[in-house]
Amino acid sequence: MSVYPYKFEPVYKEKIWGGRVLERLFGRDLPAGEKIGESWELADLPEGQSVVSNGPDAGKTLNSLLVEKADEILGPGVSLDDGRFPLLLKLLDANDILSLQVHPDEQAAAELGPPAKFKTECWYVLESRDGYILKGAKPGIGEENFRKAIAAEADGDSENSFDDLLERLDVSAGDFHYLPAGTVHALGPGVVLAEIQTPSYTTYRISDWGRGREVHVEEALKCIHYDSAVEPPGAGDNILVSTPWFIVRRVVLAERRKELTEGDCTTWMTLAGKGQLTCAGLDEPVAISAGDTVLIPAGIKKPAVTVKEQITLLEITLPKGIEHRA
Repeated sequence: MSVYPYKFEPVYKEKIWGGRVLERLFGRDLPAGEKIGESWELADLPEGQSVVSNGPDAGKTLNSLLVEKADEILGPGVSLDDGRFPLLLKLLDANDILSLQVHPDEQAAAELGPPAKFKTECWYVLESRDGYILKGAKPGIGEENFRKAIAAEADGDSENSFDDLLERLDVSAGDFHYLPAGTVHALGPGVVLAEIQTPSYTTYRISDWGRGREVHVEEALKCIHYDSAVEPPGAGDNILVSTPWFIVRRVVLAERRKELTEGDCTTWMTLAGKGQLTCAGLDEPVAISAGDTVLIPAGIKKPAVTVKEQITLLEITLPKGIEHRA
């Protein structure tokens, strides 16, 4: 057969704010002695490339699959101008606060020039140990407020804080947050989440909370949307967010067997439960369980899932009829 449901080897990224929680949540065999902050579940970037772990195409990279079978995987009306897969999916394990940062929208990326690329994302919280996020500027806050806070921090003003500039939100498991390009944000400690984003690695730090990593003040200030919305543009019917780049649904599968829709390029991030995916021409079913990410190509026929234990998942679908640009 040509295409089938694909699973991939995780790409682990050590971070100063990372930890080992993915071992406990999903039984992951993490690299020894490393603080893993990110697990790239589906990636097609120079900084990280997913490799197929199951079936006849095992060992191939996601990019090589697209070179061979882009139409069968993506389906009609879906493309990417640089030939790469139009999503980057991650699991994040924050045991310290991440940098205060922002990503460029298309206009800012064009003004800043290469290598800047548009990036928009969303977060689904898997676990929160009294965790929080910083998301968006408070009403009435503008560039001058940020410049003063940044200058005070650079001068070693221990009394300075960004608290008065930013919206702080406590989070719990099951919470969802949309962070469109231009939203200033930081992920607080004690939070594990699934991140769905456009495939870009462009991040501009405003503050690293004194840890000494590079900050990008001028670039960041060109990107911030001071009036950014905090509510996701959902559309009901279990849709968490619907954007021109991805549609995210939270789906619960309880019935023993369910036929799936053909013709959509879909990815499942499995949060709980167990089951098996099948399709026409597949000799062995593809087992899925909590922590698994599966790419279901648009071109497979008669896709179906058999539920062994009730499955909860995030379903990420690529919209048709537009050109995805990273």
